[in-house]
Amino acid sequence: MRRILFLLASHLLVLGVGFGLGVYFLPILTAPDDPPVQQVQAAMEQARYHATFHRNQKGSDALHWADGALSVSATQVAFTGKIAPGPDYKVYLTREFVDTKAGFERIKADAVRIGEVKTFNRFLVDVPPGVDVEEFTTVVVWCERFAQFISAGQYRTPG
Repeated sequence: MRRILFLLASHLLVLGVGFGLGVYFLPILTAPDDPPVQQVQAAMEQARYHATFHRNQKGSDALHWADGALSVSATQVAFTGKIAPGPDYKVYLTREFVDTKAGFERIKADAVRIGEVKTFNRFLVDVPPGVDVEEFTTVVVWCERFAQFISAGQYRTPG
């Protein structure tokens, strides 16, 4: 009986570790190529607003973070730097800066999702027609699947 319990526990542990590693590595293995550096740099140079994602935000942790330069224009949000790999990352525009999961969940109903992040060094997200970046102040990257805050950058002050 003791042997059966040991085998069951060890197999469940290996299954759990394997699942966790799969969740972490699958987005890396299936990620498309980053957009070309020149394309991201051109978008950043033409952008009206600039901000940064910082790795040490209150809501970020060792597995959920972004660090780098962010630019916002009327038509695109561009980023260059590093983002911790993960599944189902979404880019939102918000009217106030938040830097935690609870903060984002509080304002999520008023946020506008503008796109997805599937690459982890650079991204370009087109701002959908009808979305005015002047109505917002902050870009938030959020993991939809696990309801996890990744990062936020305030590109302009309210008012």
